[in-house]
Amino acid sequence: NIHGQQQQQQQQQQQQEDGAMGEMTDYTGLIYLTLIAAASSFILSTLSLSIMTACPKFLIQLSLLFSLGLSLLMTTVSFYYQQYIAGAFGILFFLLACCYACCVWRRIPFAAANLNTGLTAVKMNGGVFVTSVVITVVSFGYLVIWMVALVGVYDATGAGAAITSAGGGGGGGGENVQPSWGYLVLLLLALYWTQQVLANTIHVIVAGVVSTWWFAPDEASSCCSVAIKDSFVRATTTSFGSICFGSLLVAIIQTLRSMVESARQDNSNDGCAAFVLCLVDCCLQCLQGILEYFNKFAYIYVGMYGYSYLEAGKNVMTLFHARGWNIIIADDLVSNTLSLFTLIGGGLVGCVGLATNAAFPSWLAGFEGAASGIAFGFSFLIGIVITAIMLSVVDSSVNTVLVSFAEAPEEFQQNHPKLSGEMRDAWRLVYPAECGF
Repeated sequence: NIHGQQQQQQQQQQQQEDGAMGEMTDYTGLIYLTLIAAASSFILSTLSLSIMTACPKFLIQLSLLFSLGLSLLMTTVSFYYQQYIAGAFGILFFLLACCYACCVWRRIPFAAANLNTGLTAVKMNGGVFVTSVVITVVSFGYLVIWMVALVGVYDATGAGAAITSAGGGGGGGGENVQPSWGYLVLLLLALYWTQQVLANTIHVIVAGVVSTWWFAPDEASSCCSVAIKDSFVRATTTSFGSICFGSLLVAIIQTLRSMVESARQDNSNDGCAAFVLCLVDCCLQCLQGILEYFNKFAYIYVGMYGYSYLEAGKNVMTLFHARGWNIIIADDLVSNTLSLFTLIGGGLVGCVGLATNAAFPSWLAGFEGAASGIAFGFSFLIGIVITAIMLSVVDSSVNTVLVSFAEAPEEFQQNHPKLSGEMRDAWRLVYPAECGF
C-alpha cells in the first residue's frame, strides 16, 4: 500500500513536471519566434538599403502613387459602406493629394539624389546602425523601470491597496483612491522627456557621422570609423545639454496633451467643455508637430557644428528662409518612401512568422486557434520596430545631406565628386533658373 502511494506521488510529480515543461516549451517557442523575426527584420532592412540605392527615383515615385491609391481605396470603402460624409472628405483629400503629386513630381530626381547620398554615407559607416539599436534597447529598459516606478506610486499613495480591497470582496466597498496627479504628471514628463532625449541622441550622432563623411571622408569610411566614436562622445557630453533642452520642450507639450486627452475622456464634460478641450488638443498637436519638425533640423546643426540649441535654431530659420519649401518637399518625399518600406518590412516579417508557425506548430501550440494570428501579429510588430529603427538612421542621414548641400556644396564636390555631380544635375533639372552651379 505504501509502495502504491509512492508510485502515485511519483506519477503526480511527473505530470506536474511535464506540465511545467509544456509551459516552458510554449514560452521557449515564443522566444524562438522572436529571434527568427528579429533576424529576418535585420536581413530585410539590409536588403532594403541595397534596393533603395539601386532605384531611389522609382521607389519615391512608387511611394507617392501608393499614397494616392490608399487614399482612393479609403474613399471607395467609405461609399461602399454608405458613409457619404467620410466619402466626400475622402474625395477632397484624394484631389488634394493628386494636386500635390503633380506639383512635386518634377522634384523627385533631387529627392532621389539626396536619398542615394544619404544611403551611401550610412552604409560606409555601418556601426551607426548598431549604435541606434543599442540606444533603443536602453530606451526599452528605461520603459520597464518607469512602469515599475508607476506601480510603486500607486502602492505608495494607497491606490493599489484600495483597488485590491474593492476587488477582494471585503466587507465594505473600498474607497476609490487615486494617486496624486502631481506624481503622474511628473512620471509622464519623465517618460516623454527620456524617450525624446534618446531618439534625438541617435539623430545627433547620425548627423555628426554624415557631416564628418561630408567634410573629411577619411575619418568616416569604415564600419567602426573614428567619426562614430567622436559623434557619440559629443552627443553624450558637450551637446547633451542642447539635446535635453529641445527634448524638454516637446515633452512638456506631450504631457499637456496627455492631460487634455484624459480630461476629454471624462463623461461628465458638457458640450462646451468638450469643444474647448478638443480645440486645445488640436492646437497642442499642431504645436508639437511644428516643434518636432524644427528640432529635426536644429539637431543636425548641433551634430554638425556643436552649436547650442538656440544657435542651431537661428541657423534653421536662416535655412528655411533661403530654401524652405525645397527642403520640406524633399524631406517629405523621402520620408514617405521610408514609411512604405517600414510597412512592407513589417508585412514580410509577419509572413515569416506565419511560415515559422506552419513549420513548427508545437512552438505556439498553447495558443490553440490563435496561434497563426499571434505568429503574424507578433512578428509584424517586431518587423515594424526594427525596420523603423534602421530606416530612422537613413532619414537622419538624408536630412543631414539636405542641410550640408545647402551649407557646403563645394566641399561635397571636392570630396565626393560623383555623388555631388548627381545632386547638382538633379538640382539643375528641378531649378534651372536658380541653380547657382
